[in-house]
Formats: sequence, structure tokens, C-alpha cells
Amino acid sequence: MNKVNSKFQNIDELKAHFDIVLETSLNDFLSATKSRREDAVGSRRFMAVAFSFMVAIIIALYVIQDTGNSFVTNFLTGCAMVWLLLVLLAGRSWLKNDKLLAKEMNMALVPTLTNTLDRMLMYTHDTDHREETLKLLRKSELITSPDISIVSDDMYTIYGDKDISLRELVVTKKRQNGNGKGSHQVRVFKGLFVVTKLDKNHGAGTYISTDGDRIGFAHRTFWSDLTERGDVQETVLEWNDFEKHLHVASSDAVKAREILTPEFMEDLYDWWLEHKLNIRISFKDNYMFILLPESSIKIGTSTTSTRLEPIQRYAWSLVRPMWRSISLVKDVSS
Repeated sequence: MNKVNSKFQNIDELKAHFDIVLETSLNDFLSATKSRREDAVGSRRFMAVAFSFMVAIIIALYVIQDTGNSFVTNFLTGCAMVWLLLVLLAGRSWLKNDKLLAKEMNMALVPTLTNTLDRMLMYTHDTDHREETLKLLRKSELITSPDISIVSDDMYTIYGDKDISLRELVVTKKRQNGNGKGSHQVRVFKGLFVVTKLDKNHGAGTYISTDGDRIGFAHRTFWSDLTERGDVQETVLEWNDFEKHLHVASSDAVKAREILTPEFMEDLYDWWLEHKLNIRISFKDNYMFILLPESSIKIGTSTTSTRLEPIQRYAWSLVRPMWRSISLVKDVSS
């Protein structure tokens, strides 16, 4: 068992330790984000006031439109235009301060995450890694649907025996409207995209998904022709509980069984029991890729609250998948 696994035998022990760490560091966290939080709150309040005034002016215009008083009508119309401009400016300021607050919160949370997981972490807020993320996602074959778009701005790197990158990720794809005219975007995935480089080349393509979740996944996209060619086939691991819910396919069953250790299957099965969500994992060359669903992550936004509970929920949405990722990577590396 790795250090993280031996320190916390289950998710409840992790949560209890995390709560203690966050409570003791809360004052430092609030101090580090106070200025930006005040800016974000101020922008939201100004946006609300400006919008309220604009609505009031529009209502006044509607009431007096039949009075025939052109001067008042023109005056209120001018006011409405000015307030519309203020609303747009306030909205822009609101979004900007919210993004900056999210960035500062994530940076301020690094000591809490480090002390909870006992690992060094680095937070990177940089949209420049979007193209790299898309290339890695394509390489992983975890989502092979065409016409996908991604949003990924936050990335955490966890340092240890194996460095692990976790990227907050939202994937959407284009879908035609029912009437055949135009298209719209639908969400395919929201959560964390985990990438780590292993010591040796796996020498096969191995894929894991929850049973029934195979659409747009490498072995499912090419399922019929791959099975005819024999490139990728379902792999039996001889653990009935695991295989009731988790599906494994590989181009080399022997190599798949070598890398999918009993510890790995146990930890992955525990994760599934906790969440009952569609996790996807692939091993390609010397890489391990994981898509961890996490609906509570926030892309480009955060909480402005100073209360413990909202901050706790925000931070826990990161701690939980980080711990699982460290555990799974250690399992296949040991």
C-alpha cells in the first residue's frame, strides 16, 4: 500500500482529516483571498443595482408611453441606454473578478491540499495548455466522438514517485437539432482528466469503463470491426464483483492482467461503489489516462462565501478525486 492509502484506509478517514486541516487553515485562506473576494462581491452588487435600475426605467417607459409626453419618453429612453451600458460593463467586471477569485482561491488552497494528501502540489491557471490537453485526450481514446470541444483552464500537478496532472475539464460535442436545421452543443463529460507517465511501456491498448458505458469510447467506437480483426477483445479478470459493474477490453489480455493488479481493482471498485458514475481509464504506451466524473467542480468560477461549509464543498471536490488518482496510479506502479 502506498503512503496515501496506508494513511487513509477509506474515504471517511480522508474526509475527517481534510476537515481538520481546512478548519485550522481557514483564517489564512480567507486572508489570502480577502481583497479579491471583496472585489467580486462588489461587482455582483453593482451588477444587481444597475440591472434593477434598468428594469425600473423600462417599466416607467411602458407606463408613460401613452401620455404623449415626448420629452419624458426621450429622457427615459436615454437613461435606459446608459443603464444598459452600465449593466454590460458591470457584467464584464463581475465575470472578470469571479475568474480572478477562482484563480486566487485555487492558489490559496494549495497548502491545504498539500497538508491533506502529504504531497507537493502545483496549481497552474493557464488556458495555453488547452491544446496539449486536447492532444492527450485524443491519444487516450477515452472520448473518440467527432466534433468535440473542451474547456480546461485549471491544472494541478501532484509530485511524487509518479507525477500526476489533473485537469478540470468540460467536454461538449456538436449535435444536430431534431428538425435537421442547425446544431447545438451537448455536454459529454465534466470532471477531471488525469494523466500520468508510467515507468515502462504497457505494450497494449487496455480500456476500462463502467458496464454499459462504451459509446464514444475507443473499443466501443470500433467494436464490431475490432472484434472481427481481434485487435481489442473483452478481458476476463476473474473477479466477479468487479466484472459485474466494470468492463475491461484489451489488445493483450496477459498484459492487461499484469497491469490491473488486485489493489488497483479493489480501489477502483471502491470508487465505483461510492459514486456509481461512469469512470473511464485507458493504458496507452507508457501513459495512464483517467476521466473522473465530478459534477461539483467549478470551471472559471468559485464561491464568494466566507463560511466554512461552501469553501469545504469547493475544496472537497478537488481532494476526493486527487486522493483516488494517487491511489490508482500507485496501485499500477507497485
